[in-house]
Amino acid sequence: MKKVKCKIEPAAFGPPPSPFIPGRGRALAQAGRAALAAPTVWIPGLALLALTVFFRMSNADLTLAQWFYAGRGALVPWPLATAQPWAALYRWGCYPGLILGCGGLAVWLVSFGFRKLQRWRDAALFYALLLAAGPGLLVNVACKPCWQRPRPHSTIPFGGPRPFVRVLDRGPGHDDSSFPSGHAAMGFYLMAPAFVLYRKRRGLAAAFLLLGLAGGGLLGLARIVAGCHFASDVLWSAGIVYFTGLVLAAALRLGRQPPPGDPSPAAGILVGRQGHGYD
Repeated sequence: MKKVKCKIEPAAFGPPPSPFIPGRGRALAQAGRAALAAPTVWIPGLALLALTVFFRMSNADLTLAQWFYAGRGALVPWPLATAQPWAALYRWGCYPGLILGCGGLAVWLVSFGFRKLQRWRDAALFYALLLAAGPGLLVNVACKPCWQRPRPHSTIPFGGPRPFVRVLDRGPGHDDSSFPSGHAAMGFYLMAPAFVLYRKRRGLAAAFLLLGLAGGGLLGLARIVAGCHFASDVLWSAGIVYFTGLVLAAALRLGRQPPPGDPSPAAGILVGRQGHGYD
């Protein structure tokens, strides 16, 4: 019997599947350089860096807090803590952000059953994720326990037992949580619609950006006058919320047009689908 040799050509089957696609790393690097060159990245980044250096090299944190401190012998060392509108801002100021974020989560969930809501699905998911990641995880879960910066009313210059700790320096570890400001972060979170509207309605996006800056500034000031936060705590709350919003907006491809029949870029990202190049 004549033996028949079977020669299997490797090319018939092709190389084993690989998660690496040639050129993707280069494309990601180019996208990263383009993002860093964007004014929406480097202008706020430089401002955050410059103001941080200013607070670290000066006594601005102490000086600003001193404006609202009545003194060691005062019956109420921080008299504006219970005055209006600061007390009302402290009590109610977080609710608009909670309504926006929780409402976004509700709309995102309901959109899977109601086709009319699909056009709002990505924006709704963005609102929910930014609330959870910015004011939630990064500010309150990660940064506060990590830095443990003493609050103004707990520091020696204002009659407390703790030493004053400059911004970005770690505290002595007494369960302090001044850095960054959670209430201010909830105010700055109101800028969230700006990331959704930026590509299509720049004017309205700018209005929401100003709304978020004003909201965060007011809530931050309410905490400063009460001796609960330094100005640099409020500054970094703004930076964390803003740059978290930029990252999430890019990840969810907000404002980009998906291919026909694929109404939700975010849905594909959540299930791990390969990118379609919505640019």
